[in-house]
Amino acid sequence: MLHAFRLFAIVAFLTATALPSFAQDSDATKIGAINLSYVARMSKAGKQGLAHIEDLGRQKTAEVEIKAADLQRKQAELQKTAIGMTDRARANLQRAFEKARVDFDRLRQDAEKAMQDLQTQFEIDFRAQLAPILDEVSKEKGLQFVFGLEQAAIVWWSPAVDISEDVVKRLDARK
Repeated sequence: MLHAFRLFAIVAFLTATALPSFAQDSDATKIGAINLSYVARMSKAGKQGLAHIEDLGRQKTAEVEIKAADLQRKQAELQKTAIGMTDRARANLQRAFEKARVDFDRLRQDAEKAMQDLQTQFEIDFRAQLAPILDEVSKEKGLQFVFGLEQAAIVWWSPAVDISEDVVKRLDARK
């Protein structure tokens, strides 16, 4: 019984002393949120990077379309001319077509990889550019946490904690 009383007293003491300090700490915690895709779409640096990605995408798409048309032309030629050819000539034409198909697949894969690499590099560079600005804005607003709205599993948030527009303005001012 004495042991249970001591345990109760300790728990009561901890509760009485810990809860008020916890409540004070939670009141002092300030949280911000940022929509990184908004910042990328609205800032000069983001618009420039996204335009570069779109330009490369159009260029790679054009290259792939040209190669696809060439491959279709070779396939049509193979089907049309294979009828009256010798087995050897038909086999040579088939090998040429297969090589063209493999080259097309490689070109398409290389284009996709180039686009992925450029997007990844843009994200890395853009976040590095944003880091000091996020630090400044967060310190000015007294924030302890800043959540990325796209990454966090946030089910509700107040637009009052969104620092995206402040970050866009600060980023554009540095250019």
